[in-house]
Amino acid sequence: MKKQTLDLQTLTMISLFAALIFLSIQFFKIPVGAQFIHFGNALVVVGCLIFGSKLGFLAAAIGLGIFDLLNGYAAEIPIILLEALAVAVVIHFLYEGLFQRKDQLRNILVTAVAAALVKIVLNILKYTLTGTLLGGSSLPAAFLLAVAKITGTFGSSLATVIAVPILYPIFQQVRKAHKQRRTLEKQDESSNSIKKETV
Repeated sequence: MKKQTLDLQTLTMISLFAALIFLSIQFFKIPVGAQFIHFGNALVVVGCLIFGSKLGFLAAAIGLGIFDLLNGYAAEIPIILLEALAVAVVIHFLYEGLFQRKDQLRNILVTAVAAALVKIVLNILKYTLTGTLLGGSSLPAAFLLAVAKITGTFGSSLATVIAVPILYPIFQQVRKAHKQRRTLEKQDESSNSIKKETV
């Protein structure tokens, strides 16, 4: 795997993807109980697949963080970032490690399912612990309340499993086209430089 560097071009693309994550949650969310269904988690996974788990997490941290700051969820930012980090770690070991970044549909789908399950498990754990430690509920009762409370997480996880195999090839083609254009531009610059030196 190539070493990831934060040059201007990479920073620009990460910023644009972070903005896309923010916009997808801000303007395309469906309220469900105390939560809402959105495609932000799906784009977090796609970002990690395209840019790598480290830079993908960076885009997720920026996009999710901005959404929480602007919508009154600032206190949730540390937890949200930990959840995004857990998803990025799973993608690192599963897609980048076990699957060796092979762009097969099965690999993409399995990675999306794993990321969705991580999100569900972490949300259940979060609300179960909150219910037992702060709410005074018994562990079984807190667990059942947690499951009932995260209907939005279930919906977003389903959206992740469906959307990632569809969105990833699209963004991957855009990424490849951009790289090819940059390569051609560098070749043209090199050719022009050689011509000037020979004149």
